[in-house]
Amino acid sequence: MIERYEDIERLTLFALGKLIKDARGSVVTFTCKKLAKIANLSTKPVTLTLVRAVLEELRKEGYISIYKISSHGIKYMITRESPLWNLYKASQKIPSNVRQVIALLKTDISKVN
Repeated sequence: MIERYEDIERLTLFALGKLIKDARGSVVTFTCKKLAKIANLSTKPVTLTLVRAVLEELRKEGYISIYKISSHGIKYMITRESPLWNLYKASQKIPSNVRQVIALLKTDISKVN
């Protein structure tokens, strides 16, 4: 099955939202492979690289952070204090790409300040 980057991006954000909505604590940890499995994506290295690219965009903006780096890869985490956590817990509609998520979060933060 061939997947386009836009589809992988959308499904990765969907999986991240599902993980956050189903969270029972205040922190969620995940790997690229875990998100790919939740999104029913292939776990081939090329797909996982694209999932990681989506996560790295969010990390560079400060919405998720790295929990652990090991020989098995990078484990990311998101806490309750992240604006991304509140976005997914509160909204029904999940934005379809990272740029929409970042723009939405920046406008929400600027309204508060």
